[in-house]
Amino acid sequence: MAAAIDCELPLEAAEQLLAYLDAMLDENQRINLTAVREREAAVMFHALDSIVMGSAVFDLQVTACLDLGTGNGFPGVAALCLYPEAEVVLMDRTLKKLKAIERALDAAGLASERVRTVQMNAIEAPKQGHKRKYDLVTARAVGEPREVGLLARPLLAQAGSFLCWMSPEQRAKSKSPKAYREPEFIEYTLPEPAARERVLAHYRRP
Repeated sequence: MAAAIDCELPLEAAEQLLAYLDAMLDENQRINLTAVREREAAVMFHALDSIVMGSAVFDLQVTACLDLGTGNGFPGVAALCLYPEAEVVLMDRTLKKLKAIERALDAAGLASERVRTVQMNAIEAPKQGHKRKYDLVTARAVGEPREVGLLARPLLAQAGSFLCWMSPEQRAKSKSPKAYREPEFIEYTLPEPAARERVLAHYRRP
């Protein structure tokens, strides 16, 4: 699977990720977590799309990751599988989605002290006492990169990385968030049955 986008993922991590995907799709039958209901398409559109972050080169070792607006758990759960030393926080404002994610994590055997959910709107996080700094902040299908990048900045450690997924059209139209170095872009193509061009933007705090 990962070879299709030139990313390496250990077998055990791939199995964990797919186990979570299956559990998430099961939850999706009761709670709307994704419009992609066919497993093969979901593997490409959620799991494969998320692990592209494994191609990014970070200035800091990933020991703490925050997934903003996690929705259905991707790409945060992918970070959990990719970086076995990291603690991962899945943040979303919708409690029922977070409860579904927790059940899916448990069903996949991924529930541990390394991962937790937080019900919070990202824009309110610094004001509500969420003071922790993260080596890596991710955002996928959350909003316009410039706006989400500004939300991520106060939650990033110095030299930390912010990753934002987008389409080529979004890249052409969007402006980079302020107070970051010049971004690096990873361009790739998802295979069928979710074939599309994708871009992962990597922003670093100075």
